[in-house]
Amino acid sequence: MRDTLICTVGTSLMGNVARADDAELVRLLDDRNAKGLAVRLGSFEPDEHLLGAEINSIHSIVSQGLITERKKLLFLVSDTDDGRFTGNVLSLFFNSSSSLHRFEDAGYEVIEGLTDTDVNLFRNTGLKNLVRLIAGVVRRFGAGRVLINATGGYKAQISFAGMIGQALGIPVCYLFERFSSVIQLPPQPISLDLSFWLEFADTFYLLDKVDEDDACNVDDERFSSLVEEIDLDGKRFRSLSPTGQLFHETFRYRFSQKSPALLPEDSGMPPEKKKVRFEDGNTGKHKGLENYLGRICEVPYVKEIYTHYYHPDLTKPSTFRRPSKDISAQVEGWFCNAGALTKFAVNTTAATEEQVSACIADLNERFGA
Repeated sequence: MRDTLICTVGTSLMGNVARADDAELVRLLDDRNAKGLAVRLGSFEPDEHLLGAEINSIHSIVSQGLITERKKLLFLVSDTDDGRFTGNVLSLFFNSSSSLHRFEDAGYEVIEGLTDTDVNLFRNTGLKNLVRLIAGVVRRFGAGRVLINATGGYKAQISFAGMIGQALGIPVCYLFERFSSVIQLPPQPISLDLSFWLEFADTFYLLDKVDEDDACNVDDERFSSLVEEIDLDGKRFRSLSPTGQLFHETFRYRFSQKSPALLPEDSGMPPEKKKVRFEDGNTGKHKGLENYLGRICEVPYVKEIYTHYYHPDLTKPSTFRRPSKDISAQVEGWFCNAGALTKFAVNTTAATEEQVSACIADLNERFGA
């Protein structure tokens, strides 16, 4: 039952309006009157070419019954003034009670970094944020409710949206310029190994935050197309490539579907009975730490926690990872807040390496920032 539509957005609507033989349309565009323009566009038939690729393709999707209910419509727009304005017009158009294909909730999100003024920003930031936004919607609503309309936008954006749909098991629609109706590309099975992602879950979560830590293991040759180095303020950092971001988001979603079968058993201990020991002498020094560790104790498979390192002036990403050899725990956590860092050990009921890996992924999903 698909009721959520994600739509990539270009600027064909604005280009068409700018060239239209309709003085009122052109004036509304020149005045940047989004509401007035949306109302005026509503007077045209939804398959009118003037309305642009997004409206035309959505009309076709609804008419063909490719979505069963019109609950959520999310436009993904470029990080430009034209992109924001177009997203606003389209949202108003499909939120209007007079719209033939009104959605209960139509809105837009800006894909930060997706701009044609900086090729590196487009590739390293924009495409990765496109993956994050779509994957976030899929995690929220479920793949079975989502349809991607990859008709509008930059060619690379359209292509990548199609790849995301294939990876996450979501059908993708596309309206070719010479066609009057969309074609639907069904999701294809992709042979990707969840065990590889689980084995290196701590690495993937750390790289997702941009890492400069030498302890981050990226020596495995399978990472060759998944990781890249970027330059930030003269420093070299490792980060997921756009392909790596897609790989990571795909398995975050697959893990969320399978985690109940992968995680270890409940400890049977109520949270207040689980020991939390501050062995680094920083009790009360690190703002928010006690509350944070208390929340971790509420996780069923967690048995005990003890802190072992405190630095009052060190900023790192909060994360969960495999511990160093001198720490007697299955999982090591880093809590970063108010400019300070505390490292702590988490003992769980995990009995196998796969269960430890599942705990690392699960804790990163619950508490990693």
